[in-house]
Amino acid sequence: MISGFVTIAIVFWTVIGIVVVANGYFVYQVRMARYRVMQSLADKGQPVPVELLGGNVRQAHVGLLRGGIILLCLGAALGGFLWAMTAQSWFNGPVAVGWLPAVALFPVLLGLALIVSALLDRRRPQ
Repeated sequence: MISGFVTIAIVFWTVIGIVVVANGYFVYQVRMARYRVMQSLADKGQPVPVELLGGNVRQAHVGLLRGGIILLCLGAALGGFLWAMTAQSWFNGPVAVGWLPAVALFPVLLGLALIVSALLDRRRPQ
């Protein structure tokens, strides 16, 4: 028999896989719909709008900046939570590992990289 923990892990990763595959499918459907519209416009001899060709390229830095801010806040919250779990905190947590809050550096550094990328992308000439 499979233990409860293994069953939960299998279900968790199966759901994650389904979400990733569904996301890819719907992105593909949107892309194909865009190509069909461009094909029908080209068949009728009408000009294809620039927005259909490249998407919303000029606003890409806004999404990067938003993602960077979210990751920075997530890293700060995770760092505070993990620090509160350690025995060195004001709360005298149950974990005696002092390096645990350093795990929060991963989302913090990813957020900083996204913010720098957004700032550099914004300054790039169109």
